[in-house]
Amino acid sequence: MRCTYESLRDPFQQQQQQPLQINPSFTVSYLVNSCGLSPESALSASKKVRFKSASKPDLVLHLLKNHGFSNTQIANLATKLPILFLADPQKTLLPKLDFLKQLGLADPEIANFLSTDPTFLYRSLERKIKPAYEHLKSLLGSEERVAAVIKSSRSSWVLQFNLQRLNNQKVEILRKHGVSKENIVKLAINSPNSFSKTNDRFEDLVRNVSERGFDPSSSMFVHAIDVLSGMKIHTLEAKLQLFRSYGWSEDEIASAIRKWPFCVSLSEEKLKKGLDFFMNKLKWNSSKLVKYPNMLGLSLQKRVIPRWMVIQCLLSKCLIKDVTTPSVLFLTEAKFVLKFLVKYQSKAPEILKLYQGKL
Repeated sequence: MRCTYESLRDPFQQQQQQPLQINPSFTVSYLVNSCGLSPESALSASKKVRFKSASKPDLVLHLLKNHGFSNTQIANLATKLPILFLADPQKTLLPKLDFLKQLGLADPEIANFLSTDPTFLYRSLERKIKPAYEHLKSLLGSEERVAAVIKSSRSSWVLQFNLQRLNNQKVEILRKHGVSKENIVKLAINSPNSFSKTNDRFEDLVRNVSERGFDPSSSMFVHAIDVLSGMKIHTLEAKLQLFRSYGWSEDEIASAIRKWPFCVSLSEEKLKKGLDFFMNKLKWNSSKLVKYPNMLGLSLQKRVIPRWMVIQCLLSKCLIKDVTTPSVLFLTEAKFVLKFLVKYQSKAPEILKLYQGKL
């Protein structure tokens, strides 16, 4: 049986033709009680699918749980693709799960891969997925490299993308500049718009990134092309001029972009506020901030300022010492709360209000 989007959609179409035979409240109840959706999400999903009984969705649910899907991941699937729960587990779903296992992915990796982007599950294994895999393997050279790209990919589109559509001249341009096979694939998957440029403009873009000192074998090379391909020259120049207005040298600007290309994709307003806080409020000079340009992407109101105020309070009470701002700002929320709020709240009860912005 071919697995296509249409084959998954047929049960839904058939049920739509006989709406009076289906109780929508049962669908909502099932999505809430069995799949973990909120009542609001279940009501929304019930507009896309109807369950006559629990028999079909129970089979899908059983298969997913047996393959290590967590309750949260199952809820994600039910929210994003509720029609999936009317699919045939053995003929439609299991072959694709087995295919991913054969590529070397473990159950947790497969669950994470599919719950993030379940569209993979309604693509034809024979007509879409396997051909995409073979093209990918021919470009990368081994199953291990394919598995590595799949694991690092942001979506299942990596096994649905037709690499034959890539312009051979653009691939040769990338290879000429030393771009690795893995990065060519990542660029094609994550930044397909960059391939829509003319060959001349594409070569100018790749040369621009190369001349900025990016390592063509690093993921930052891909990020730089992604960022710069969608940016107009005058917009980029305005961002660069903003750095210059805060005393940054050309070498420092170039170094910051190499370390974190997204610093020039921030809005001018966010970039200005970040530079102003770190350089004028914290009195950092450009040579210090250039080491951590990704801090400019953090939210000032939600992360930077509340954490900075807590640390200043603890320092003033001599409760902590030798704490660097970057190490504090890049802690996860849970670790920051445990390491500073929970640990010192009894000795400095005001830190909670500082953190919540009440002081």
